[in-house]
Amino acid sequence: MRFPACCLAWALLILVQVASGGDSDLFAAQPLPGLSTVTHTFRLADEKVWVHIYESASPGLTFVSLHDDENTATEAAKRYIQQHGGRLVELRHGRGRNVAIRRDGRLSWFDPNRMFTKVGLGKSLERFQSLTETNLILAYHFGQEVAGLAGIERDRFIVAVHNNTEGKLTIHDYQKGELYGANTQEVYTNPRHDPDDYFYVTSPGLFSALAQLRYNVALMEPEPSIDTGSLAYFSKLQGAHYVLVEAQHDHDQEQLQMLESLGLLLGGGLPGGN
Repeated sequence: MRFPACCLAWALLILVQVASGGDSDLFAAQPLPGLSTVTHTFRLADEKVWVHIYESASPGLTFVSLHDDENTATEAAKRYIQQHGGRLVELRHGRGRNVAIRRDGRLSWFDPNRMFTKVGLGKSLERFQSLTETNLILAYHFGQEVAGLAGIERDRFIVAVHNNTEGKLTIHDYQKGELYGANTQEVYTNPRHDPDDYFYVTSPGLFSALAQLRYNVALMEPEPSIDTGSLAYFSKLQGAHYVLVEAQHDHDQEQLQMLESLGLLLGGGLPGGN
């Protein structure tokens, strides 16, 4: 869908703001030793969403946390960058997994991990019975702003951190014929590891390295057939290397260990590594 220039200008005017106190205090960035923080505030009609960027003085991986209720993942990423460097881009709004557009007291919803393409976002809005041209414009441009803050660029590694609940989403969902199988080329599973804890990657070299370490890991198709609007799909389009580090809620040590292993691999000379 193409948007008229007048609609785009109007959407951007009500979308982007600079953070400045007030109700943003409720969702203020957490002060952490050794990390600087910058907060960007975005307005989706009458709704505000805050994007915190935590950054170490030492260079390193960029982590992205899109779902506000996946706290095990964000805490693991913060601990990692405190110890090893890098940055974290975190969405906050207090409404759980999905983001709302609020207008005249009415909430329209979308999944922020489906906002990076118009096709995928349209499907997400439609799922919540929220698909209108205005909602599509607002949410899509919000997604592009977040992608810009994350720095989705060719040959760069972007690490998304997520959490799931027991048995609701596992490495087995990436097998052919299952939920995410259509966009998946290959899957390695280790029965000794919890199937809720796994990686999903776009780099064949990283897939092989993680499989050699006996982690559950899935590899995206070179040309994925389904436009999901996800950060994974968008990163693939941009030529960036995407890595999903998914773990069950409260698997703190497991997720941190996965990040540690990933950092060692990317620092050891894999394509695009530091």
